[in-house]
Amino acid sequence: MVFALLLASVAMVLVAAALALWSGASAREQRQVSLQHAEQRLARSGPGNAALPELGSAPAGGARARGERPWDALLRRAALPTGWRVPLLVVGMSLLATWIATARLGTWWMVPIMLVLCTLVVWFWLGRRIANLQRRLLRQLPDFLDNLVRLAGLGNSLQMAFQTATAQVPMPLRGLLDTTLSYTRSGLDLDRALAQASQPYRLEPLNVLAVVLGVSVRIGGRADQILQRMSDFMRDLDQAQQELMATTSETRMSAWVLGLLPPICAVLMAIASPDFFQPVIHEPLGHKLLLGALALETAGAFLLYRLAKSI
Repeated sequence: MVFALLLASVAMVLVAAALALWSGASAREQRQVSLQHAEQRLARSGPGNAALPELGSAPAGGARARGERPWDALLRRAALPTGWRVPLLVVGMSLLATWIATARLGTWWMVPIMLVLCTLVVWFWLGRRIANLQRRLLRQLPDFLDNLVRLAGLGNSLQMAFQTATAQVPMPLRGLLDTTLSYTRSGLDLDRALAQASQPYRLEPLNVLAVVLGVSVRIGGRADQILQRMSDFMRDLDQAQQELMATTSETRMSAWVLGLLPPICAVLMAIASPDFFQPVIHEPLGHKLLLGALALETAGAFLLYRLAKSI
């Protein structure tokens, strides 16, 4: 029976991973379509487009810097320090919580369940941090574009206007722009440097800005007008998103509470009163009830997820 519980816990992890991949599938497909459309429009703009970088493509030097760890991009996107410290801290706390629950109940079947719960908690925590950082970057970007347009309208070159406007931007956008300028000092063009610096954050407006800068530098044109329209559109989009979030916040929060409350309460009650849960652990009927609860929790979490994503 312990093996069956282990399989059920592994299945829950796989379902959570599948939900994460499925939630980003539509966004990736839409991004790919927009990339192809932008490339086709650039291909019709003239023979000088041969040197233009592809939207979202990896700049020269590769998508990941040499010596960078696979999880550094995720940590940077979540506004966390890169390196081994945060992963080791998360793994250590998860193992400590798992050991406490296992020692308290005296059974090894708590190991997979606690690992699943810790994985879900870490996933939710990272997702919240990533969403907050992306929201802050998008709210700071229109002011930066307005300042860039103003400096370019005074007669400065686009590169000089970009450098001057960067000095007036607060964090966290300031860190991304400083990284872009450091890449330009190492020999990259401004658009390629911006694409490489913004790659860990996965923000489509930054990719569009990189393409606009590349077209302006290599072909020319009124980039200030395009940037001004981008700034106005981003402000309108941010206002609409805030109104949508305010309207649907109660439903989304209810989905999270209803999805996470049963397993967290069950684990806390099992740790607080192990004798109360002994029949569930050792009796065949308790095993069936526990497997049924896991199946119902998985189905309910999936339905609540679909409900929250459909809004």
